[in-house]
Amino acid sequence: MTAPSIQTELCRQMGIRYPIFSVGFRHSAGPELASAVSNAGGFGVIGASGMQPDDIRVRLAGTRALTDRPFGVNLIIDLDPAEEDADRAFIGSQVAALAGAHVPLVVLFWGDPGLYVGAAHAGGMLVFIQVGSIEEARHAAAAGVDGIIVQGLEAGGHVRGTTSVWEILPTVVAAVDPLPVLASGGIGNGAAIARALRLGAQGVSLGTRFVASREAWFHPGYKERLVRGRAEDTVYTRDLYDLGWPDAPHRTLRNKTYEEWDAAGRPPSGLRPGEGTTVGTQSNWAGVRGNVKRYAVGSVNPTFDGDIEYTPLWAGESVSDVNDVKSAAEIVQDLVRETEAALTE
Repeated sequence: MTAPSIQTELCRQMGIRYPIFSVGFRHSAGPELASAVSNAGGFGVIGASGMQPDDIRVRLAGTRALTDRPFGVNLIIDLDPAEEDADRAFIGSQVAALAGAHVPLVVLFWGDPGLYVGAAHAGGMLVFIQVGSIEEARHAAAAGVDGIIVQGLEAGGHVRGTTSVWEILPTVVAAVDPLPVLASGGIGNGAAIARALRLGAQGVSLGTRFVASREAWFHPGYKERLVRGRAEDTVYTRDLYDLGWPDAPHRTLRNKTYEEWDAAGRPPSGLRPGEGTTVGTQSNWAGVRGNVKRYAVGSVNPTFDGDIEYTPLWAGESVSDVNDVKSAAEIVQDLVRETEAALTE
């Protein structure tokens, strides 16, 4: 019996073989990861949040040197109330740089997409946004976005969702029809992808599984912690890692920072164990070295020197499906094979 095709209308729209997107981790999803996912038939997304437009252009050129397949770019659009006008102008310059470089898709997160949809569309670029509620999805649809990524509470990293992806997914699909909807959070194998497709999703966006890929620019110790981790090892907190991004709930693996904070009675910011201390140093994507503060947001990359158990180890509940570190192409191939088998069943 021929295996069912997992192609959806979104695949035809985006010119890809499989409806599998990789998450554009802030700076750790670089050209190597995005191109590998796209070359394997999925849709790779590079991270560019916080980057200057000229630096984004360099990252785009590096990606295009590695693939001629479609790929996208992720931008976090959270605005600091104290710097709202400046933040909006800066993000606008990033969107303009992407549109000017003819990027097919920008994936936005944590903010109002209506501020940027017009400029993106004027430059021929599609706009997707990741949301965590039906209200946010409806607002985005009314603002003119081209697709919705609905995030469930199971997700790792910074979590917009407040309910299970399996609960909110069909509701959002119905609410924003005919816009394509992708599912994100707690999805790390083909059975989960098949379930999402059956609930009306036209694709999935995977983070945790692609952290444990050879191409992702993360510390090898972090990847190994994911391999050893299980869903019950993750914790959802609202104010643990808040230095640099306050009021943003997140899901991580338990580590020394969490255990010491928990043992101290979970005190608020300013009263936590080791507040203000440095847990290591690392170089950023541009090669500039700096201190890594305890309770700071961000991810440890291969240049980190220190104890990773004091850094945030972002992980979704799908960490149970991460049993090895593989190439991104192998991960895509495994997911496609598993999804086809699940759809057949």
